[in-house]
Amino acid sequence: MYVEVTAAGVRVGAADDCTFLDVRAAPDSRPSLDEALRGSGLGAWDGGTEAGLNVAELRRRAAAQDVPPDWAQRWAAMIAYARRQGWLSPDGTSVRAHVIDPPG
Repeated sequence: MYVEVTAAGVRVGAADDCTFLDVRAAPDSRPSLDEALRGSGLGAWDGGTEAGLNVAELRRRAAAQDVPPDWAQRWAAMIAYARRQGWLSPDGTSVRAHVIDPPG
Protein backbone atom coordinates (compact mmCIF):
# COMPACT_ATOMS: atom_id res chain seq x y z
CA MET A 1 0.00 0.00 0.00
CA TYR A 2 1.22 3.47 -0.69
CA VAL A 3 0.18 7.09 -0.55
CA GLU A 4 1.01 8.86 -3.79
CA VAL A 5 1.40 12.62 -3.83
CA THR A 6 1.42 14.35 -7.22
CA ALA A 7 0.43 17.72 -8.62
CA ALA A 8 -2.99 16.13 -9.28
CA GLY A 9 -3.52 15.30 -5.61
CA VAL A 10 -3.11 12.60 -3.00
CA ARG A 11 -4.33 9.04 -3.41
CA VAL A 12 -3.95 5.63 -1.80
CA GLY A 13 -2.69 2.94 -4.18
CA ALA A 14 -2.30 -0.84 -3.97
CA ALA A 15 -4.74 -0.88 -1.05
CA ASP A 16 -4.98 -4.66 -1.21
CA ASP A 17 -1.25 -5.13 -0.54
CA CYS A 18 -0.68 -4.81 3.19
CA THR A 19 2.93 -6.03 3.02
CA PHE A 20 4.40 -2.54 2.65
CA LEU A 21 3.54 1.09 3.29
CA ASP A 22 5.28 4.12 1.85
CA VAL A 23 4.69 7.64 0.64
CA ARG A 24 5.61 8.24 -3.00
CA ALA A 25 6.51 11.77 -3.94
CA ALA A 26 8.77 12.99 -6.71
CA PRO A 27 11.58 15.26 -5.53
CA ASP A 28 10.01 18.25 -7.32
CA SER A 29 6.75 17.76 -5.36
CA ARG A 30 8.42 17.50 -1.95
CA PRO A 31 8.33 21.23 -1.16
CA SER A 32 4.52 20.91 -0.99
CA LEU A 33 4.41 17.37 0.48
CA ASP A 34 3.50 18.42 4.02
CA GLU A 35 0.77 20.75 2.77
CA ALA A 36 -0.63 18.04 0.49
CA LEU A 37 -0.70 15.40 3.25
CA ARG A 38 -2.26 17.80 5.77
CA GLY A 39 -4.79 19.10 3.27
CA SER A 40 -5.90 15.59 2.39
CA GLY A 41 -6.23 14.56 6.04
CA LEU A 42 -3.77 11.72 5.46
CA GLY A 43 -0.93 12.97 7.61
CA ALA A 44 2.07 15.26 7.82
CA TRP A 45 5.72 15.45 6.82
CA ASP A 46 8.48 17.22 8.72
CA GLY A 47 10.97 17.18 5.85
CA GLY A 48 12.80 14.01 6.89
CA THR A 49 12.84 10.55 5.40
CA GLU A 50 9.45 9.56 6.87
CA ALA A 51 5.94 10.94 6.99
CA GLY A 52 3.35 10.35 9.70
CA LEU A 53 0.14 8.96 8.25
CA ASN A 54 -3.26 9.19 9.89
CA VAL A 55 -4.20 5.54 10.52
CA ALA A 56 -7.98 6.06 10.52
CA GLU A 57 -8.01 8.10 7.29
CA LEU A 58 -5.60 5.73 5.56
CA ARG A 59 -7.78 2.76 6.55
CA ARG A 60 -10.96 4.52 5.43
CA ARG A 61 -9.53 5.32 1.99
CA ALA A 62 -7.95 1.92 1.51
CA ALA A 63 -11.08 0.02 2.57
CA ALA A 64 -13.16 2.10 0.14
CA GLN A 65 -11.26 0.50 -2.73
CA ASP A 66 -12.06 -2.91 -4.17
CA VAL A 67 -10.45 -5.04 -1.45
CA PRO A 68 -11.21 -8.71 -0.76
CA PRO A 69 -13.05 -9.97 2.34
CA ASP A 70 -9.83 -10.90 4.18
CA TRP A 71 -8.43 -7.40 3.81
CA ALA A 72 -9.41 -6.26 7.31
CA GLN A 73 -7.32 -9.05 8.88
CA ARG A 74 -4.32 -8.19 6.70
CA TRP A 75 -4.71 -4.50 7.56
CA ALA A 76 -4.77 -5.36 11.27
CA ALA A 77 -1.64 -7.50 10.84
CA MET A 78 0.14 -4.61 9.07
CA ILE A 79 -0.71 -2.20 11.87
CA ALA A 80 0.31 -4.75 14.53
CA TYR A 81 3.64 -5.19 12.74
CA ALA A 82 4.12 -1.42 12.65
CA ARG A 83 3.43 -1.29 16.40
CA ARG A 84 6.04 -4.01 17.09
CA GLN A 85 8.59 -2.12 15.00
CA GLY A 86 7.94 1.14 16.83
CA TRP A 87 6.45 2.84 13.76
CA LEU A 88 3.03 3.44 15.34
CA SER A 89 2.47 6.43 17.61
CA PRO A 90 1.81 5.54 21.27
CA ASP A 91 -1.89 6.37 20.86
CA GLY A 92 -2.14 4.37 17.62
CA THR A 93 -3.38 7.29 15.53
CA SER A 94 -0.30 7.74 13.33
CA VAL A 95 2.02 5.36 11.51
CA ARG A 96 5.41 6.29 10.06
CA ALA A 97 6.10 5.53 6.41
CA HIS A 98 9.20 6.14 4.31
CA VAL A 99 9.03 8.91 1.72
CA ILE A 100 10.39 7.54 -1.54
CA ASP A 101 10.60 8.49 -5.20
CA PRO A 102 7.79 6.99 -7.30
CA PRO A 103 8.89 3.94 -9.31
CA GLY A 104 9.76 4.34 -12.94
